[in-house]
Amino acid sequence: MNTSLSARSALLPLALALALVACSSTPEAVTPTEVAAVQISVSGTVSNIDTPNRLITVRDDTGSEVEVHADDTVRNFDQIRVGDTVNVDYTRSVAVDIQPAGSAEPGAYIKEDQDVAKLGEKPRVGASETVTVLTAITAIDIANNTITVKGPRGNVVDLDVTRPEHRAQLPKLKVGDMLRIAFTEAAAVSVRPRGR
Repeated sequence: MNTSLSARSALLPLALALALVACSSTPEAVTPTEVAAVQISVSGTVSNIDTPNRLITVRDDTGSEVEVHADDTVRNFDQIRVGDTVNVDYTRSVAVDIQPAGSAEPGAYIKEDQDVAKLGEKPRVGASETVTVLTAITAIDIANNTITVKGPRGNVVDLDVTRPEHRAQLPKLKVGDMLRIAFTEAAAVSVRPRGR
């Protein structure tokens, strides 16, 4: 569930540009607007189980196999059988919005959630992590189509606004408005018995 810092840094200009589109002349938006998301779902069949080492081999529709280690957080490992179907869902998204000045404390916040199978259920696990960065806009340069934000560590970053429709939104921003960017990663793995 780790997102590299460089991936997050690369998404910041995109997120800002999209936030400019989402901002309105009224500061009532308090929920981030999802602007970009990728979801991948794959499934395969358990072809081998190495119980002492907690290793499961999963074969996809093309015949390719991958060996997966099920650590101790995977409950009910002993219920997995050769022929069971393993489903994996992965989502990655970026959401942005502009909040009015003073509406939130600048900083970086992490929220993690986890869901695991109860005793006796088929093995499943789900986890998500959302990293939210709130940063104040410290300068708006309409002539040069840039805004300046101050990051959670005090670093100052100038962001170019390149698309004409985003540039048109610059006059609606105010110094002190808060840029909120939320990066979310989530994964869920479940096992279904053969034939279900």
